[in-house]
Amino acid sequence: MTSVAVGAHPRLRALLRDRGAWYLTGPQELASVIGRLERLERDASPDLARPGSYLLLLDLTSQTLFNLRLCERSRGTQEISIFSPLGARLLAARAGDVVTLEGFGSGWRLLLVQVRPG
Repeated sequence: MTSVAVGAHPRLRALLRDRGAWYLTGPQELASVIGRLERLERDASPDLARPGSYLLLLDLTSQTLFNLRLCERSRGTQEISIFSPLGARLLAARAGDVVTLEGFGSGWRLLLVQVRPG
């Protein structure tokens, strides 16, 4: 099981630190990642978020925009792994989708504003 804070965006790490919350990736989310990767293999549409895509996200609570790169394994502060809870939800999403992470008090909601191929 992996904590969402590993390789997460600094704002997300700060949110976790401030709220003292941890959200873990379990078998159900890993199965979801595999299913989404299979969907992406069948659908070559450039508007779907896939490993390597650059994503522009809007935090619907703070109205803050930030950029993330979706990747298999995050190596920097602007990258998020598809195996993290947030990355798993962003995988195969398209602009206009709202991604929600439960477990952060009232939850954390992000609007995917733009997907750019990597």
